[in-house]
Amino acid sequence: MDPRHNQSEAVLEARDRAALRALFGLPTGLLLVTFAYATTRYVVFGPWNVGHVPLYVLNKAVAWSALSLVALALALGPLARLAPGRFARHLWRRRYFGIMGFLLASLHVVMSFPILNYAYYRQFFRQAFELTALAEFSMAMGALTWFVLLAPLAGSLPGAREQMSARYWQCLQKIGVLGLLLGGLHVSYGVPGWFTPAAWYGGLPPITLWSAGGVAVALVLRALAWRTAGDAK
Repeated sequence: MDPRHNQSEAVLEARDRAALRALFGLPTGLLLVTFAYATTRYVVFGPWNVGHVPLYVLNKAVAWSALSLVALALALGPLARLAPGRFARHLWRRRYFGIMGFLLASLHVVMSFPILNYAYYRQFFRQAFELTALAEFSMAMGALTWFVLLAPLAGSLPGAREQMSARYWQCLQKIGVLGLLLGGLHVSYGVPGWFTPAAWYGGLPPITLWSAGGVAVALVLRALAWRTAGDAK
């Protein structure tokens, strides 16, 4: 067998291992952490029992992880510009974080349908079958988030970047930022609970607050990087 073939195969295997670690490593760890937090908040300290863990509680963790991964994918570029020595070598991971974030967001949509009712989300409803205005706004933002993120997802697929001009690549990034902003607006249904710490289960902040905080950090980092780039010109 040609030694060059063995060498190229080893290179490909190393590349694939790195891609799999990026795709599943941090996202899996993040999902475990958010799931542990959600279980502690809603089951240990909250009113939900263990029977609600497989769908209701897990869905909380899935949604939080999805938005966090999209935020991280869009924050790595600014971080690399602000601190290239530390973050530039991780830029290649953002594609995989974005893909997994979108997949988890899709899973969140599927998991939400069976429990989107008055029994699970009473704060969403004015009465048993009528959503409040805030809930309608939140659901609309969630649907738009998923739809808008299809564009940067397409640009993250293997080989897509090489087929695109820099201008249209940047356009996809801006669409991704719009999707992240819409995702932040999606969790707005939890705003009334952000300002009542006495009602937080176990004193733990709501997951919607953590999610919105992650979105805010990513957007601030992008603004800082844009301003720094502008000042450098």
